[in-house]
Amino acid sequence: MKKLLTAALLLITTLIFGQNSEKEEAVMFLDSNLVPKNTIKYIPAEEIESVHVDKKNVRINGKSYAGQIHITSKNPTKYDFISLDQIKSEYTDIKKSDVIYMINGEFMKENSATFKLDRHYILTVEVTNSSELYNFRKSDTKFDIINILGKTKENLDNKNKILLRGYESIGIK
Repeated sequence: MKKLLTAALLLITTLIFGQNSEKEEAVMFLDSNLVPKNTIKYIPAEEIESVHVDKKNVRINGKSYAGQIHITSKNPTKYDFISLDQIKSEYTDIKKSDVIYMINGEFMKENSATFKLDRHYILTVEVTNSSELYNFRKSDTKFDIINILGKTKENLDNKNKILLRGYESIGIK
């Protein structure tokens, strides 16, 4: 009887105080195309014409959303979204799947399977192998880091910089 009462109390407590881990989020549309929320982060603000928020709940592909955000760009035909796996296959020679993605020097912490990036946003793609990192040289763990540099003002300025080296170039003899 004591075990039955303890199990019932545990079940009731779990049901009452259990937290719902799903957050109510809005679904994003860019030019009437469904895009992941983290993709919008890499659309420049000056290319957005308007934003419309609809607070009605909607169900898309079996998932409920707490509203809709419709973003209209100034040039709707400009965007060509590709996944991170497509970037890996088109811009690198990496064949294995042990990859860490970075965008503009920040590690991707979101779901990389659903993330998409505009093909025209990509400036360069840099690949670093774990054996090039000091702490991983002797490790059995092998992976690649793919750093995708976008066409931000800072990245474009750094790409256009010309560094002069040598004594003659600065006038020192």
